[in-house]
Amino acid sequence: MEVHLNSLKLKEKIGDTEESIAASYWNIGNIHGDIENYEISNEYYNKAKVIYEELKDIDALASIKVNMAINLQNQFQFEKSKSLFLEVEPYYIEQNYNNDLAGIYDNLGWGYAQQDSLDLAEYYYNKSLDISVQYGETSLIGLTLRHLGELYNKKGNYRKALQYMEDALQIAETTGTRKKMIGDLLEISKAYAGLGRFKKAYEYHIEYHKLHEEILNKENIERMNELEVQYQTEKKEKELIIKQNEIKLLEERKQKAETEKLFLIISLIGATALAITIIYGLRQKMKRNKVEREKLDKDLGFKEKELTTHALHLAHKNEVLLDLKSQLEELKTDSKNARQYQKIINNINLDINNDSNWEQFRSYFEDVHKDFNSKVMRYYPDLSNNDLRLMSLLKMNLSSKEIANILNISVEGVKKARYRLRKKLNLNTEESLQELVIEL
Repeated sequence: MEVHLNSLKLKEKIGDTEESIAASYWNIGNIHGDIENYEISNEYYNKAKVIYEELKDIDALASIKVNMAINLQNQFQFEKSKSLFLEVEPYYIEQNYNNDLAGIYDNLGWGYAQQDSLDLAEYYYNKSLDISVQYGETSLIGLTLRHLGELYNKKGNYRKALQYMEDALQIAETTGTRKKMIGDLLEISKAYAGLGRFKKAYEYHIEYHKLHEEILNKENIERMNELEVQYQTEKKEKELIIKQNEIKLLEERKQKAETEKLFLIISLIGATALAITIIYGLRQKMKRNKVEREKLDKDLGFKEKELTTHALHLAHKNEVLLDLKSQLEELKTDSKNARQYQKIINNINLDINNDSNWEQFRSYFEDVHKDFNSKVMRYYPDLSNNDLRLMSLLKMNLSSKEIANILNISVEGVKKARYRLRKKLNLNTEESLQELVIEL
């Protein structure tokens, strides 16, 4: 990210070609897509798309549309995504771009899988795999094998899923695509759990967690987001300097005109000059305030993304651990190794109930909603810490399932907690708990 942003700054400074600048937009869009900043990624892709449309570069346009479609898929906008893929498909067929065509089919399969149209997903995945195997792009073969493994895990065919995922992991290790190995390890863990081999499932899950933290750690993502903010801020500052110079030039011209009238109306000139100075100072102050507000808004936006990402990650982690714990509990009752299983279950309980997870979440939350907790306790001093936690999660507009996973209770438990909270807040049946929390 740092290298590409520096490259873009240099290109803009020397007035490089539109095609070269579009390439920078493309690369920066790719990086934002990798760290799941899909909206920002598509903003850069759109900038590149406008340039390629002007240049009539059909090849580049097709690739950009495919990248935008992938981002839309990840935002669960499947119809828009599918429309873009099908728009590009005839061009790839016409040009015999077989590997690119295989990529489209793989992505269509993934989209249908997310919508639980598993048979359609399997159809497109197999089309992609046939083309990939025939024309020999190893990384694309690994990608499709990975998606087929995920599909068969969904279908409950764990042996077949394990076969595909182990092949995908081997390809990822061979090609050195360590980021792809993260998903492979997680799906292999799910397959072993489905087969009842919980020790192997736990081992692979630990490997998945280690690699995930190593590659997609919070510090790297924060650093890349900071670079993006820095680039946008510097760009705004340059624009501000240009505007200031234009204002200065206008002021100089105006001052010259006023000077010519000096001999006729000296007193009026003095008053006018003073007014101009005051107005100019006010304008500069307003502009500085506007820049500061924009920066604060962007900082808040990034903190909100961080908070949401952390909450969803925590919910997903607890969901996986609770599922694994449930399966271990069932196995423990019929096993001679009950003590070993209980040891693993205890470790899982320690991780789920680790207060540091909630403390980290509270830190993120208070950065975004600074006065929320103090307002709640000022208006409702009798609320407990658990009530405050529930209200914080409701403030983020999370689903009942996500709240349940974070608080380590059932969905029914969330409903009961909401009911108790309504009573403490003295809400009648017509008043909305969600609206109250949002307004605080």
